[in-house]
Amino acid sequence: MNVRDIVRKAWQMTQVHLKKLIWYGFTPSFFGVIVSSVYIGYQYNAFKHSVLFESEMNSDVLGTAKTVWDIASSHSAISVTLIVLGVIVLLGYILTPPIFRGTLIHAIMKIRKYESIDGSVEVGIRHFFPLFEFALLTGSFSITTLFTESSFILRWWGENIFFLILPILLFIAMAGLIISFLFTYTEYFIVLRGHGITKAVMESTILVIANLRKTILVFVLMMLIGARIVLNVLLVLLIPMMVVVLTSYLATVFLSTIGLIFIGIAALAILIVSSYLLGLFHIFAIAVWVLTFAALTEKGEEPKPHEAKEPEPKDVPVKA
Repeated sequence: MNVRDIVRKAWQMTQVHLKKLIWYGFTPSFFGVIVSSVYIGYQYNAFKHSVLFESEMNSDVLGTAKTVWDIASSHSAISVTLIVLGVIVLLGYILTPPIFRGTLIHAIMKIRKYESIDGSVEVGIRHFFPLFEFALLTGSFSITTLFTESSFILRWWGENIFFLILPILLFIAMAGLIISFLFTYTEYFIVLRGHGITKAVMESTILVIANLRKTILVFVLMMLIGARIVLNVLLVLLIPMMVVVLTSYLATVFLSTIGLIFIGIAALAILIVSSYLLGLFHIFAIAVWVLTFAALTEKGEEPKPHEAKEPEPKDVPVKA
């Protein structure tokens, strides 16, 4: 298995079939960026108004949120719209990642075999529950979960307790990284082999240990590519983010409805661009792992040309 060939082929597949696959990567990224933005805004305000900074002034984000709330509370139609949008975003954030991840895994394997991807969405829906269960399992020791717990301890219990518990948090983070690494192929066993989550986890662990060096190479390479993609996204979105921050400050100062509308338009543009770039990387990453999974699991399954059995000679009647 050549890692460079796998990455090159995965990128070619992503480019050639992007129009057919982009929505399966864009949609989960779209809802994920919205929820992540709300989460970052919450953490920012929680830290700024904690005893660590002892700030009594309202932040720009909090002031803008209050302005939006004042406008929404005075217009019932806007309030209902915001509630409906919030429910849609929450459902999309919960439902679309498992469904479309299963869809992409199945579709990319079909593309690898030069077959039609029709029916891939159905496969993703059928495997929703095991993929969702697996996401809950790995999410319990994810970076976001550990960061949330760490920030809560730091804000409410202080620095002394935080540094006392820090070794435990670091140990959990390292254990979570190892477990995530061992579970690398779990989703692919679920979707492509139809295994249950318990058997898929066991098979993934065995496959990773049996192909440790190759899996580490792909794992590290994807981490480096992912870091570069995130850096490019930040550079592309730097100017629009500065515009949004500036307009957010102006809207907070002047309580301008027009300023809030401008913020909404700029934020939507940033949301679409960032979701597209992250969705593109999401498709590429799944393509790399699908090809890696196929290379590791299908080797030796098909007989080589020289191993094919020759037809046995038929009995020739002997003349008397």
